[in-house]
Amino acid sequence: MDIRAKVREWLLDDLGSAPFQMETKNDPLCEAEIRAKSEGILAGSLFLGIIFDETQRLLALDRPEPAEWRWEKKDGDALAPGDLVATVRGHAQVLLKTERTALNILSYTSEIATHTARVMRELGDPPESFAGVLDTRKGRPGLMYFEKYAVRIGGGKNHRLGMFDGDLIKDNDIAVAGSIRAAIDAQWGKRYMVDIQIEVQSFEQLDEVMDDGRVHMVLLDNMDAATLRDAVARARGRGTASRTGKRYVLEASGIKGAELGEIARTGVDYLSTSSLVRSAPPLDFNMKIVRVPD
Repeated sequence: MDIRAKVREWLLDDLGSAPFQMETKNDPLCEAEIRAKSEGILAGSLFLGIIFDETQRLLALDRPEPAEWRWEKKDGDALAPGDLVATVRGHAQVLLKTERTALNILSYTSEIATHTARVMRELGDPPESFAGVLDTRKGRPGLMYFEKYAVRIGGGKNHRLGMFDGDLIKDNDIAVAGSIRAAIDAQWGKRYMVDIQIEVQSFEQLDEVMDDGRVHMVLLDNMDAATLRDAVARARGRGTASRTGKRYVLEASGIKGAELGEIARTGVDYLSTSSLVRSAPPLDFNMKIVRVPD
């Protein structure tokens, strides 16, 4: 992703396609503080410098002085209300025009990191074989890169970013192909260095995948904890995919009627949930000008 292009898009949404420009030689250098208004985990600070830089590129008619940052917190740090996150010194118009875009992305990514960290704590003490909690592709268009960064800061792991970086055979792919075997045939061997994962929703589908013997990454979809334990036992009984020799990697998704800790203890390698991104509660920051030259 071209992060700078995305930031420019955000800024032009706010400033308009022909923003008022400025001569920085006539614009005072001011100092502002960014503070947390909520308890949480900081994420997204590395994007703020880009946002300020791109604002200057859009507004300045001459050569501005770059914004100077002094960070008191870093991504992954705990926040309490009132905590000083950063101090920034820059041209007044840049600070004023950047404020909302910068705080929006800082709030959004910190919300996701905070909620992800809470989910990780709620897991309790999963077995050593459990490899982690994954996000999904259920997010806001254009913001997936930032969401997935925030999930990592909160202690979660990333599923594929998009169709371009992972092959997942879903129920609709199977419906179009006509069968599990045909769906695997349609994708098998098409891309170098990319493993295929397949979604199954029943023991019959799981057995069909294992009988085929090619795909070793299986997404167990919409199963309750008891069904997941039985599915794990079936796959572990087979051990490895017969045609590749690779150990079965099992992911639980679409989780029904159970806490995540219980799912992690069924024996799956991963669980995935869209709630890391879609259920994050609000978290707020403010930015105040604290020093203006006489």
